[in-house]
Amino acid sequence: MGSLHSLPKAIPCAIYAPDREISQVAVVAENVPRALAEMASKMVEHNVNILSGLITSGPGEGPGMFAMFLDLTEADIALDELLEELRALDSISGAEVVVKKVGDMAIDGTSHHTSFLGGRAVVLDVDDMSAMFRWLAETFSSGGNAILFDMGEKVGSSAARRLMDLYGLRGRELVETFLALHVAAGWFSYELLECDEENLVVRVRLHENFECLPLAGKLGRPASHLVRGALAGLLKEAYGVDFKVVEVSCLAKGDLSCEFLAVSKGIPRPAR
Repeated sequence: MGSLHSLPKAIPCAIYAPDREISQVAVVAENVPRALAEMASKMVEHNVNILSGLITSGPGEGPGMFAMFLDLTEADIALDELLEELRALDSISGAEVVVKKVGDMAIDGTSHHTSFLGGRAVVLDVDDMSAMFRWLAETFSSGGNAILFDMGEKVGSSAARRLMDLYGLRGRELVETFLALHVAAGWFSYELLECDEENLVVRVRLHENFECLPLAGKLGRPASHLVRGALAGLLKEAYGVDFKVVEVSCLAKGDLSCEFLAVSKGIPRPAR
């Protein structure tokens, strides 16, 4: 088994399970330690298997929401009876079935949107993203790559300014936070190989970079234009000066990772 840091994070959005009795239940509970234990004990008592779940709660006194995909195939209780028992628990204020069933597919029915650090986010399939990037490159040639870079630069700059404004981050701390949040969002994993804040030279190695992963070994040139632009936008905000960012190795041309070298183009200005 690999490191726990490298395990994939499966978003519990849907389960395909022919010949199984799958449902999804949403429970509103007090934000206290015993709530999850009480729910889990009910599942054990009735031989209900929790396949996946999502807990949405934070520090404070507000209630939390637990959304769970359940396998009731071997359960000794009907789903409506299980809900009644959950509602009877002291820590539970509500419980209901929220699943959307389409054939053998059980789909998350808890919400129409996803949030990430307080902002609305969407999940896009990497192969679908790659198809869009390829269309840009095939339709506009090098101009398509320039469009992707400019788009990425806007993304990196906007995200960096938001982190600066909300959390007061600057310099290396801003760079590390940006990279770590994009690991959490599934873009890549990273190594910050160099961050020379005096000479303004930064080297970043990205593993499984989503932009290049579908193209691994298929091109003879670097292909990470969106992410390269995002790094340029991030570093400009972090240090107040434009950076030239070059992709020196790339999955798309057969390298083991995507590595970027960023060098400042001038004297740093005070960051905003």
